[in-house]
Amino acid sequence: MITPYEILKDTLSSLEEILAKDDVQEIMINSPDNIWVEERGVLKKADVVISQDMLLASMELLARAVNLELTEKNPILEARLEDGSRVAGAIPPVSDYPCLSIRKFSKFNPDIEDYGLKGEVIRTLESIVTGKSNFLIAGGTSSGKTTVFNALLKKIDKTDRIVVIEDTKELRIEAPNVVRLEAKLTGETHVTQRDLVKLSLRLRPDKIILGEVRDASAYDLLSALNTGHSGGSTIHANSAREALIRLETLVLQAQIGWPYEAIKKFIADTINFVIYLARNKEGKREIKEIKKITGYDGNYVMEEV
Repeated sequence: MITPYEILKDTLSSLEEILAKDDVQEIMINSPDNIWVEERGVLKKADVVISQDMLLASMELLARAVNLELTEKNPILEARLEDGSRVAGAIPPVSDYPCLSIRKFSKFNPDIEDYGLKGEVIRTLESIVTGKSNFLIAGGTSSGKTTVFNALLKKIDKTDRIVVIEDTKELRIEAPNVVRLEAKLTGETHVTQRDLVKLSLRLRPDKIILGEVRDASAYDLLSALNTGHSGGSTIHANSAREALIRLETLVLQAQIGWPYEAIKKFIADTINFVIYLARNKEGKREIKEIKKITGYDGNYVMEEV
């Protein structure tokens, strides 16, 4: 049976060289002659044109390969390839042209030292991951959260028992004592991240690693991290402080009935560090902030590392 990756190579032959590059992280096809590539964290326009008919045919074949049907009534495509890469796109009438984004399971795997940080900051980051601290890695879309998370996880204590929970497998954990759990919301299987965070507590973890906190599982994660476990997650936000505010919103979705101020204090008591990432003017990803949360006095008390 032809694989989704083979479909892309066979139908979009002009992209084959780009698809084959290890350092390419994402290919964004806005239209047949407007294609962008993210390579080693830098976004640039590709000098490539593809056939609109071939793009549409490729998307239809991809849909069939994952038991979906791409039509005017079902114009959205979301799928995962056999290597862990993800594709997402749409066809008219919801888009002007067939559009497709291919997010490769990147082999680009830098060390935290590659981000140009100084010795004391490196040691602080190492201590966050190897110790009992709880942390968030914050940033916007494609800011490099997962890449930095993977870089930090290389430092993890190899004697820890680690439970990793993800929607889509992207994190690399090299420690020997690891349990990997993945949410499934397809067909007859309906297991959410929230279900898995609750399950993780019965698996005797030293650290709980959540790929991304994006829903009411925020409350369950904070509860777990507040009861003797440690760990971290990524979160969408535009600054370290906004990451904590975003976390408030997600906890509220759990409908626990707590006063708003109690939720804020709960977050301040649980999360120890926020690492914020963003792109610079040249489009390169950078660590912009590392903030330590030291308390709550009506606002989060934070210190710059």
